[in-house]
Amino acid sequence: MLNRNWGSFVLRQRRHFSHRKSNVFSVQYSFSLYRNDRRFTRFAIAASTLGFTFKEHGISDKRMAECDNCEEEFAHRKTPGNGWELLYEEKDMLAFRRRIEGPYEMYEYKCVGTYYDISPRTFLDAQNDLKYRKEWDENIVTIEVVKEENENELIRWVSKFPYPMYPREYVYVRRTWVSDNEKYAVIDSESVQPEVFPSISKTNVRVRSYTSRMSIRAHTDWESHGVDYILTYCDNPEANIPRYIYNWMVNKGGPYFLKQVHKAAREIESSGREVRSATEKAQNSKNDRVTERLEKESEEKQRRDAETARQENKENNGEKKAQKTQKAPRSSAANSFVLQSQEQVNYQRTAS
Repeated sequence: MLNRNWGSFVLRQRRHFSHRKSNVFSVQYSFSLYRNDRRFTRFAIAASTLGFTFKEHGISDKRMAECDNCEEEFAHRKTPGNGWELLYEEKDMLAFRRRIEGPYEMYEYKCVGTYYDISPRTFLDAQNDLKYRKEWDENIVTIEVVKEENENELIRWVSKFPYPMYPREYVYVRRTWVSDNEKYAVIDSESVQPEVFPSISKTNVRVRSYTSRMSIRAHTDWESHGVDYILTYCDNPEANIPRYIYNWMVNKGGPYFLKQVHKAAREIESSGREVRSATEKAQNSKNDRVTERLEKESEEKQRRDAETARQENKENNGEKKAQKTQKAPRSSAANSFVLQSQEQVNYQRTAS
């Protein structure tokens, strides 16, 4: 009896050890797969960016120049017109939509509103600091800056979608602009096509059509509380889902996202958290832009002044020449008079 129990005990321990060893191997194998997948992902991203340039596929300077009309945009933000219809209204927030021309029933959405308890800087930083966004945006699978140049960024973002739909993969360019007087800022985003930047995962659904434009206006300055915003976006989830579900997702997407951003911005200010400033590079570009403009204006002023000076010198030289030409005849007449007087004197002396 004792020997049989002891044998059973040893057998159970051998099975337990084998199972434990199998679990350890399984964990190590899974970690190895994860590590290899991460290595493959990084390699694939690096390979995909080789032929990408912001000059060819980024947000153009001409498009960013349209941001100079921000003041007019904010003046009509609550009554936009141009096909926009009001969907619903909350305190300090309005949501609109308008139909996009095409064979499918697609809409563009716009949210406008105001926050009085956060600054424009933290409102921007809460959105643009992707490392921080991973913490407060629960719909993110992964998001990372793939490439950046000045105020331009190439971003890969994988977002969760309701079961049983696969995650959506967004690859898009983003550019942040700050006005010369630092009263307005714009975050402009647009998707990059798979032909330019291929998809990495076969399980994700690549979103080909995505645009987003966030405009903000400071009540006073970047560091003080008070900011108005206009968020315009259009998103095609590449899914055969009922239209009413899609509309519900998109309608709730903007306002829900903004509430998350507001909460994250409040957290930055209350905790003193260090975040990657979204406005720093944009402000540096703004400073470069202003400096370049001032230099051009200075060069143009110097050119005009030099041209004016040359013109004045030319006119002065012409007047001096004219004066010399006019004095010459008077000088000749005086000389002839002197000669005539001398001749008369000589004649009188001869006659006497």
